[in-house]
Amino acid sequence: MTLGALALAGIATGGFFAYQTVTSPTPTTAATAASVPPPSATANAATPPPETPAATSVLDSEQTDPQKLSLSEAFPKKKVSAAGTTFTRVKAGMETTCAKAATGAFADALKERKCSRVLRATYVDGKRRYAVTTGIAVLPDKDAAAAADQAKDLPNNVWFRPLPGPEKSGGERVHIAGGYAAGLVWGRYIVFSYATHADGHTPKADEKTLPQVSAEFRDLTSEVLEHRATKD
Repeated sequence: MTLGALALAGIATGGFFAYQTVTSPTPTTAATAASVPPPSATANAATPPPETPAATSVLDSEQTDPQKLSLSEAFPKKKVSAAGTTFTRVKAGMETTCAKAATGAFADALKERKCSRVLRATYVDGKRRYAVTTGIAVLPDKDAAAAADQAKDLPNNVWFRPLPGPEKSGGERVHIAGGYAAGLVWGRYIVFSYATHADGHTPKADEKTLPQVSAEFRDLTSEVLEHRATKD
């Protein structure tokens, strides 16, 4: 990945686990003990959409990127594919009080850095095996986004809150289930995803599918920013 992107990665059960890099495209994992529920974790690092210096600068601030991000722009498709599986959106929402979509010191940092909105959507596959929350946080500039991101405390589950779906949707346990998350900072945006087993059971450390699902949702969501950065 090039200018302006910050990825996080890792695997575990029972907490967020993170590896951070600004240059490495190589999948990397890191795990540490966690003690505070709800559980979540991070997925293998992946390169975000290609950037050019010009495209990166477009996303750097409200001055160069003034259009407000809407739910329809952030999540344009009801159905999407990830890890060879089709997922259907069961819920979407925008929180203009960003702290309500996060926890602890990370929530405080979003408020302090003047986050204007967090857009989240939850998807479930047709067999209701997996549930995923993905989203984008919008900040005034790239420095604010990077600073807010530094406030996360993944081993203690201090990051974004997953968005539970309606009852019997298959997404109603996403906020309390163990899973895998992935994210990156691109310009003034923080992109994130979180994949769980829909029935809420805790995945094993050698889980193969959830890390891939989470990473692919992170990349799918970041395509929204690629389109915004490269549009005429």
